[in-house]
Amino acid sequence: MAKDPPLVSSPNPTLCSPAEVTISHVQLRDVLICPRERGIVNYVHSSSIMEHNMLESNKPPRALVELPFMPNTLASMPVPGTDHTLLAAGGQEAEISLSLLTADSQSEWQFDTHLEGSINNSILLTSLSLTDSNESSVEPRMAVSNNDRVVMFFDVPIRSRPTTLNQVGAVKFNVPINHSSISPDGRTLLSVGDSSKVFLQRLTGGGYVTATPIATLTLPPTPNPFSSPALAASFSTAFSADGSKYAVASQEGAVAVWDVRSTKPLKVFSTDKKRGTSRMGGSTTWLSEDPQEWNHWKSRGPGWSARVVKFGGRPGRELMLFTEHTSLIHVVDARTFETEEILHIPAFPAPLPRTRSGPAAAAAGSTRTARIVRTLEETFRITASGGDGDDVLVIPPLGDREVEREVRRVLRQHGVSSRLRIANTAPDDEMDDVQGQAPAAEGELEILPALLPLDEDGNLLEVERNLAGACFDPSGAYVYAASDAGVAEWGVRGAEKRWWVDGAWER
Repeated sequence: MAKDPPLVSSPNPTLCSPAEVTISHVQLRDVLICPRERGIVNYVHSSSIMEHNMLESNKPPRALVELPFMPNTLASMPVPGTDHTLLAAGGQEAEISLSLLTADSQSEWQFDTHLEGSINNSILLTSLSLTDSNESSVEPRMAVSNNDRVVMFFDVPIRSRPTTLNQVGAVKFNVPINHSSISPDGRTLLSVGDSSKVFLQRLTGGGYVTATPIATLTLPPTPNPFSSPALAASFSTAFSADGSKYAVASQEGAVAVWDVRSTKPLKVFSTDKKRGTSRMGGSTTWLSEDPQEWNHWKSRGPGWSARVVKFGGRPGRELMLFTEHTSLIHVVDARTFETEEILHIPAFPAPLPRTRSGPAAAAAGSTRTARIVRTLEETFRITASGGDGDDVLVIPPLGDREVEREVRRVLRQHGVSSRLRIANTAPDDEMDDVQGQAPAAEGELEILPALLPLDEDGNLLEVERNLAGACFDPSGAYVYAASDAGVAEWGVRGAEKRWWVDGAWER
């Protein structure tokens, strides 16, 4: 008699670290990596790539690489035969940044450039030669999926600081390409873009990479009450470790898995399209189901879109994970695809101040943060005049204008709309005229009830958390996921079976 054990050690994270993770594009959500060892993650913060040691909670993150642009994609690769790591980032104006890092995370060189074209949607680094063998190439290679309907290949010289990038191939498509993966044997290119199509290409060549079509598949339709042509796009792909399966994450809220020997999906996972809507059927303050609104990078996309899919886990216990646009991370048994667990990204406290380089002491400012936290904890709800109106939340006066503005920023960051007013103290340009509302007391911050996710009993509903990516550590023993407010870690138990032996479940 067999029983499926949990895939992760607990639904509660093993580690939680507040962090300021920047999502610079509403649809590109893959800016978290764990390239070297457990607990040490990299993510994007503004125009920096941060290194954050989650095992040392008393230390703030530090800026690993400073960039001349804000990245929307992040990738890394261990350099074969060395203890070095190659780090790559791409931006919305065709920018590329490459850095070679030593074992102690020091930069040997950094190279920044612009490619021809528009948005670099994703970057892939590989040591494979991309020929008919799985041998390593002399130099690492980089594949860039671009909005100009092309995947471009480049050699990355690592023996000395590069002065230019040598293009060694290009594969053209009929739609903008958002993401690509290469099979473990280096022979197959898997690409998706702004359509429901999935493109498979055979890679050949030595010094110059060429490609010939293998097949063009179509993502299966999924039930969606918000169906729109603007949803027909995919932004993430992945191959399993042995190359026998691959997966595609669709903006329509589906993750489809294929066996390489079949053109029909082996399994399709669909997200809950009702998540994020109220009992009355309207959207929460966090989500918009109108593609015309979220199709711009400053707006909010559908919380149920599938954004990132990856394979990982321990040998023989492979897992697949995928993220939704907000809040939820799915972990799947990648041997059978029959067991699925859903994790919730937690809320995070305010992060520690960060250092820009080296082990310098954290910048001052924790006092102000502590005051904000204490004030928020003292928040209370009062009933509107007459007892038959909506309740409001009132934060008492703080006595510090700068702190009041910071409270406003923090509340907005956590999904409270900007219709937050500092009554009788703020200039006219900082106040919103809300009809039918009694003014707050002198110096108080009034949060209007229509802007808070409250249920019918007045209880605060869970706020949707904007997800920035997910990954495995190199050993496959831990899963990481990031929101724009922090990074969480879960331990992996594996996808093995347990057996009933001598009156107990055997581990």
